[in-house]
Amino acid sequence: MNRHYGILSLSAALLLATACDNSTQVQYPKEELPVSRVVMYQSGIGYIERNAMVKGDELVLRIRPDQINDILKSLTIIDRGNGRPVSISLPVDRDTLNTLSQIPDQIRDGGIRSLLEAFRGAHVSLRAKGGSCEGRIVGVEQDNRPVALGDETIEDEATVTLLNNKNALEVFRIRDIKSVTLHDQKLADGLSKSLSISLNEGNWKQVELRIRMDSAKERELALSYIVAMPTWKPAYRLVLGDHGKGTLQGWAIISNVTGADWNGITFSLVSGQPMSFTYDLYRPQFLSRPDLTTLGTQTAVAPVITTSGYVKKESAAAPQATRGYGSKAKYAKARATGAQKMNAMAMADSVQMDMAAVEEEYAFDDAEEMKMEAPAPITADEMVAGFTQLATNTQLGSFDEYKLAAKLTVPDGNTALVNLIQNEVTARDTRMFKPITHIFDYAQLGKGWRENESYQTIEMKNDLGVALDSGPITIFRDSAVIGEGYLSRTDNNATAYITFAKEGRLEVSVIDDKTDTQKRLKSFKRGVCSYDIEEKLTHTFEFSSHVEHGVTALLQIPRFKQWTPVDFPASVVTNDSAYVISADIPANGKVSIPITMSQTRSAQNTIQPKRRVPDGCYDAIKTALDAGNIPQPDLFAQFIADVDALKINQTKTDNLISRRNEIQSDQQSLTSTLAGLKDIKTPNANALRRQLVSRQQSNEKALVEITTELYALQVEKGELELKMQTYVSTMEYSR
Repeated sequence: MNRHYGILSLSAALLLATACDNSTQVQYPKEELPVSRVVMYQSGIGYIERNAMVKGDELVLRIRPDQINDILKSLTIIDRGNGRPVSISLPVDRDTLNTLSQIPDQIRDGGIRSLLEAFRGAHVSLRAKGGSCEGRIVGVEQDNRPVALGDETIEDEATVTLLNNKNALEVFRIRDIKSVTLHDQKLADGLSKSLSISLNEGNWKQVELRIRMDSAKERELALSYIVAMPTWKPAYRLVLGDHGKGTLQGWAIISNVTGADWNGITFSLVSGQPMSFTYDLYRPQFLSRPDLTTLGTQTAVAPVITTSGYVKKESAAAPQATRGYGSKAKYAKARATGAQKMNAMAMADSVQMDMAAVEEEYAFDDAEEMKMEAPAPITADEMVAGFTQLATNTQLGSFDEYKLAAKLTVPDGNTALVNLIQNEVTARDTRMFKPITHIFDYAQLGKGWRENESYQTIEMKNDLGVALDSGPITIFRDSAVIGEGYLSRTDNNATAYITFAKEGRLEVSVIDDKTDTQKRLKSFKRGVCSYDIEEKLTHTFEFSSHVEHGVTALLQIPRFKQWTPVDFPASVVTNDSAYVISADIPANGKVSIPITMSQTRSAQNTIQPKRRVPDGCYDAIKTALDAGNIPQPDLFAQFIADVDALKINQTKTDNLISRRNEIQSDQQSLTSTLAGLKDIKTPNANALRRQLVSRQQSNEKALVEITTELYALQVEKGELELKMQTYVSTMEYSR
């Protein structure tokens, strides 16, 4: 048989009723529509369902004022009979609408001084210490003395001035005033309304949401809505085992602040943060209208107000029974006062109680009590067996949902722990070095870099099928806590690294680095040469350990968009921001691991016949020729040969010009020296003149030869440049 449901959303029908009674004493009946289902999100909201058989043609749901806007935004009502809801109403306090804008802020703030300031000009009767007066309030003078320091107490000396019936001004200290009587009835009424408004603004006062049905027959009624709720908080415990395995246990800490008890409800938790926001749908909103009077038309036009939008981005284990202690009052007292000592004894692998020491410490009279065994420590197996997973994991769109298999009961205003996860995971004990984050680029990580700050770390792979939200995690091994850490959000199949203690016996350094650069030709047309520059950097990391047993060390190096890994070892793990290098170091040993990164960037040069061919273009063409990737090898090979010839020509030219400059400088020096020897007529001077003249003649001959060779090189260069013009117009290549 088909069932026809009547559905009404608040967006379809909302009737605003008149103001409710402002009585301060209201007795509410027992909740008529109990909570049946709750879904709690981590975005500050919770989805509530209520379901019950109801009688009558009206259902009253009492909600807190701070929940009204969320309920108005999301409320849906379903009549699972043949009837339908015909209206929904909420009270609006019309006193608020009528008086809120008419009452000064000082009245709403309260306080005798604030009231006297607000009632300036009012006719009052004032009774104070030392006298009384009837008249009009002139004003209040504040106490402007400096604030007292230390234990010194300074009394408030603020005063109020009244104009009495004899037109005389009387001054009273405000702290001496005992009573003020208002003679203006309108002011007295306004003050009373202000107090009523303040009373109604409190979140403690529930608001009645009335749902009227089309008939008074019995029916099954369901409604749903969202309300603001505290986010649920995960907490984890990792019990380490052998062979790189462990058991991950997870709880959710939840709080019921919905205003209704949860008695045997269906309960779910959603991992992730769907978008949510607040929007005022309850408070009446008035539009500001333009003033078209003579004065109003002289004002500027108000700016257009646009709306904003959103873009979507991406039960607890039973306590262990006390064993082996008996129930003697003396031993209970001794155990309470000596808890630290007894706990230390209980945590040992094998406990041997020194009964003589215990007798001396606690002065037991009964020898039988001293023969009682110490309690056995909690084992890892007991920790795992004592935990029961109460939730099943399912996919809810792009989020993960934990559904409790059992019904949940949490009274309003209480916090509960819910067992969510108990699964075996891959987990091993490692050492994590401080991440490399201080370098700007991978190329700056050169030889000589060193890091000796490391942490004991658990490497845990999330293979549970759901994402793990961030939260604290306590780590156990062999019945003892070995540390606490913080688990950041870990997606399914991702690896988490949980640091829990410092480790100072490891070191990592870069002992070698080398660079390999290659240029690959992309295209050549009309003298425009395009090519890629591929640069490889290889850093050799050396991991050193002073630990007496083998350890696994981890190092994070940052990821950069321009650098990609080359032949990374299989042990390297990649996350969103870093590469994690893993090294198995023997006891007191060293391990070296080379890591190669590469980057490719594009470059372009234009060849001009009378200018030197850029080295990048030359290297790219030569590399392509050597690899046999050029379809016109003879033409490109001749181009390379002529470029080499131009380089040789330029080198010879530069050397000859340098030699010519040296000879010309020497000639100038010889000419100056001969001029100085002109008037000296000695045999030695004559011999020196002959030597200098001979050098001049040799230099002149060398200059002639250099000039001749330079002319020949210039002619050769001109011929090569003409050939370059031919290459520019005829050579073409595209990869």
